[in-house]
Amino acid sequence: MPVYKLHYFNLRGRAELARLIMSQAGVEFEDVRFERTEWPALKATMPFGQVPVLEVDGQMLAQSNTISRYLARKHGLAGKDEWEQGLADMYADNIGDLMTGMRPAFLEKDAEKQKELYEKFMTETIATHVAIVEKQLEKNGTGHLVGKELTWADLAYYGFFSFLVEKFGEDFLKDASHLKSLIALVEELPNIKKWVESRPKTEI
Repeated sequence: MPVYKLHYFNLRGRAELARLIMSQAGVEFEDVRFERTEWPALKATMPFGQVPVLEVDGQMLAQSNTISRYLARKHGLAGKDEWEQGLADMYADNIGDLMTGMRPAFLEKDAEKQKELYEKFMTETIATHVAIVEKQLEKNGTGHLVGKELTWADLAYYGFFSFLVEKFGEDFLKDASHLKSLIALVEELPNIKKWVESRPKTEI
């Protein structure tokens, strides 16, 4: 088995999907975390000066979705054929867009302004996205986003939307029974449950 080391800040953030994939696949990995104060000294050692970075037997792979896609294909979570793999990529890229859309609110220092930005993000961006994905889950009819089996797309949606539930409560899912069921399904997977219970407790 390859030796995996995942380098990222002491956050879930854009590294958590890779952690979820490796955890679900039952592969061992070293979860290398560091604080933001340590980053300037580490930046030059990373490809493109950014993280997350997956180290595989000493070789470095950057870009969060590239890392997750590589791991999903390696461990049977990418989809059963090229079309399913394309659909899984589509959903994972959507989560990346949502994370980017939330960034201005997260970085806002003024508490009142931050609250306004979060409310706008939830009522506009998230509400619209949830309605679309709910219809797609209903149409697929399997409990999964893609095909009939678990893919990294399901893990991506669990990772992001379980965070939103933690932060804002689940009222935004009141009309999204299929998405709620998907989150619950992934949450109850033994390997995912084990990881969530053991991972460091962080805000994001």
